[in-house]
Amino acid sequence: MQVLRNFFYWIATTTVTLCLVAVTGDRATAGVFYNGWNYAIDSFDDGVTGNSVGGGVFEFYGMAIKEDADKIIIALNANLPLSGFADANAEGGSITWGDLFFNFSGQDFNTASSNGNLFGIRFAAENDSGVPYLGVYSDVTAKNVTEINPGFFNLTHYNNYVESEGSTPGMGDLAATDPYFEQNGRWTILNEIETGNKVGDIEFQSELALHQFGVDFSNFNANGNYTIGFSFDRALFPVGDYTAHIFAECANDGIAIQGERRKVPEPSSLMGLLLLAGLAGVSGKFRRRSKSFDLGYSSDCSRSYR
Repeated sequence: MQVLRNFFYWIATTTVTLCLVAVTGDRATAGVFYNGWNYAIDSFDDGVTGNSVGGGVFEFYGMAIKEDADKIIIALNANLPLSGFADANAEGGSITWGDLFFNFSGQDFNTASSNGNLFGIRFAAENDSGVPYLGVYSDVTAKNVTEINPGFFNLTHYNNYVESEGSTPGMGDLAATDPYFEQNGRWTILNEIETGNKVGDIEFQSELALHQFGVDFSNFNANGNYTIGFSFDRALFPVGDYTAHIFAECANDGIAIQGERRKVPEPSSLMGLLLLAGLAGVSGKFRRRSKSFDLGYSSDCSRSYR
């Protein structure tokens, strides 16, 4: 019965949570699941600051997502501070982070926006979002703010400029030219929430707290000047595949990440499955012992079959 005792001890000491996992294959060529976090690492030389490309204040390095028993945690590594970059020509006198979008719909971003099928998170108080409060929003539509934050009018404009300076544009888990985004047209980079319904608050996490949660951008040589983090109730999001992304307000850089939220069985169903697995293991062990005796082996030799 020692096997049963060990099995129930394992149940009592194991915490099973709903997971955020990295998606592999064609959908996420750059994604990495490391130390409990799903990472997307961006090109290190595609941020545009003034006339320079690479390494400036608008360089984004990485995004990471983790989920524990209660919350989803987001971490962003970049040279852009949360307060933004002063620019007298920009709306409000500064250019900062856009809003973070999550798309569970399976549609391209512009279609999902038109249908109000996005989730959005406003975490930068100084940005030009169309919603008044920081927090998590559902039924989101998106808008362009690069026009009022002297920036690129479409992604082809951005990609061409970066390449003309000898650098390679990227978007983390997506190619810079991925059709998930509208590439052409005027002022077509949708980078902030236009409308949405607030469904929850966010809680900012310090760099120390993020480190304690296990985030480690330096493992990927992603060493931006700032690591910005926040968390929110995991129940605010649905399960399924998602694409999440964020741009600077000027679209001088951006990063996307792909992953999957898995549904966890109800506790009663999970206990039943674990109990069946444990009993199957016990039954198998007794069968192996019986076979060893039938073959004429001693009980000590039967250990090799466990």
